[in-house]
Amino acid sequence: MSDPLRSETFRRAGQSPLGRFGSRESARHQGEYPPILPSSTARTAFTERPVSRRIIIAATPKGGVGKSFFLINLADWLVEKNLRALAFDTDWSSGTLTRFQPETRFLTTTDGDGFQEILHGMEEADLILVDGSAAAIPELVDWIGNNGVSGDKSLGEVGVTFVCLVEEDKDTVFQAGELCRRLGASVDWLVVRSLKTSPATEIYDNSKTRQELLRLGAGEITIARLPWNLLSIMQRTSKSLSGLMQDKSLSLLERHRLRSYQERLFEQFAAMEAVLLPRVNPHAGAGTHAGPGKGSVRPRIAPEEV
Repeated sequence: MSDPLRSETFRRAGQSPLGRFGSRESARHQGEYPPILPSSTARTAFTERPVSRRIIIAATPKGGVGKSFFLINLADWLVEKNLRALAFDTDWSSGTLTRFQPETRFLTTTDGDGFQEILHGMEEADLILVDGSAAAIPELVDWIGNNGVSGDKSLGEVGVTFVCLVEEDKDTVFQAGELCRRLGASVDWLVVRSLKTSPATEIYDNSKTRQELLRLGAGEITIARLPWNLLSIMQRTSKSLSGLMQDKSLSLLERHRLRSYQERLFEQFAAMEAVLLPRVNPHAGAGTHAGPGKGSVRPRIAPEEV
């Protein structure tokens, strides 16, 4: 039931009960953020060029915003679509992606050899996933900005998608804006609202950064907070959502909740195919990763050894 006194207080102050910005756009809960599709009118020549391979970089320097969680679930989605992908982790000290996707390769960006590993990886898979750390992202930005990815023409046209995760803070929004100013229309953009700590992203919603990203044709999706009990199970077992749904030790209700959460997330990934998949001739494969080869595979740390 609404509070008439509270509503009247907001009316007199020129505000909406939904928030001081006076619009539903600025005060949402996690079920009210529909995906914003990548613009078909922005940068038409760029977005319609044939892309036979794609690099997806989770590129928010701030730690703990959900970059690894996004890539873990994206990798499972690609498996469901039977598409070949290869994942790289730039953070040896944490290695969350390698724990949940054990064939992930460790990538060093302190010299040119690391970037060569990405190029070699594109000989094995059409999709490259990169979990960027704070230290590695500036190197990745410089490499992409200097057209390093276009050096080997035998790979065909390579698309690059920068994924910016934003929370209800100024840090992640500022970092997204800095990446936007540095790379502009040279890459595709995907913004992921991470709602694990707040049910809204008002700072981003009302920012100049968002206006610029949308002008560049960015897509937007939302990752809702995974219920804490399910997140705890995921962390204890080191299994992704897809792995947990096959775990018969979990109750039927827990597996149903995991499936419902994953289905909503996969629907949003599907809406972003224009910036998450190659645009021509994607090759099917038996799994997400191309398996050991060039590059180094970080040993998986079993949960019982922690």
